[in-house]
Amino acid sequence: MSRLFGDIFQLAYVVEDLDAAMAHWTQNIGVGPFYRFPVPLVFDEVAIRGQQLALDADIFGGVGIAYSGNTMIELIQPGSVPSPYREFLAAGRSGAHHVGTYATDYDAQLAAAKAAGIKVVFEGKLPMSRFVYLETDLLYPGTMVELVEPAQAMIDLFDLVKAAARDWDGSDPVRSL
Repeated sequence: MSRLFGDIFQLAYVVEDLDAAMAHWTQNIGVGPFYRFPVPLVFDEVAIRGQQLALDADIFGGVGIAYSGNTMIELIQPGSVPSPYREFLAAGRSGAHHVGTYATDYDAQLAAAKAAGIKVVFEGKLPMSRFVYLETDLLYPGTMVELVEPAQAMIDLFDLVKAAARDWDGSDPVRSL
């Protein structure tokens, strides 16, 4: 648990090729099954570095999630619009992009991060959550923090994916949500 941001439940990787990354994780690491999100995700609100985007902006070329125990592995292939994901790859970076945390008090935690000088990179609202990416990787090279305020529908969806991983026998490694 992060005493500042809540429980870390997710490790997120930005990848050039979602299908190749899911194949690697399922075949070589044995994590799965992966569930592919339908894209584009349609936001209720979305902004990158304070710039409002179209609610159906092509931010994600693809997104897949799976669980290993209580840890979600999220694989993100950037879409066509400028984003923190595209910036990550353009900078020659690879590996973990951000950790996802469950907020204990979203508004207070976001205000505290801003008061500490941590910039907001990406924020939005989806039907199942509110989220913000905090540019903690500028303070020390590494990963950003995503602060998530989940609705019950998101928790239920993630529980379904977690249960599938618990009983996974290696068949049907990529599924659709």
